[in-house]
Amino acid sequence: MDVAHCYLEGNADAVEFCLHDGYQQVLAASTYTLQEGEQPIRAGSISLFDVNAEKGNLELFHRVDTAGIFYIKWSTVGSNVSPLLAQADADGYLRIYSLEGCCNEKKPRGGF
Repeated sequence: MDVAHCYLEGNADAVEFCLHDGYQQVLAASTYTLQEGEQPIRAGSISLFDVNAEKGNLELFHRVDTAGIFYIKWSTVGSNVSPLLAQADADGYLRIYSLEGCCNEKKPRGGF
């Protein structure tokens, strides 16, 4: 059963829900696209969505362009800091993003 869907403008590579209290409706989706040529470019993005399965709603609230992404992972639950999202990318970097000013009871906003 398709509850909601969204085109990511790239090859979907990874998706992961945030498990931190108050952020469980936040879904991160990453992309990886190889743009071939004399000097290939490995482009990607991370998109953050507010997911409301009861209403069948998937709303993009933040997007950042990056190098092509191999893997994303939210930080474990239990710390008193904002949720962190780790990214391993095609440029050989490990990047850590902090989810800032995001969620209230009505609608997520903000981003990295």
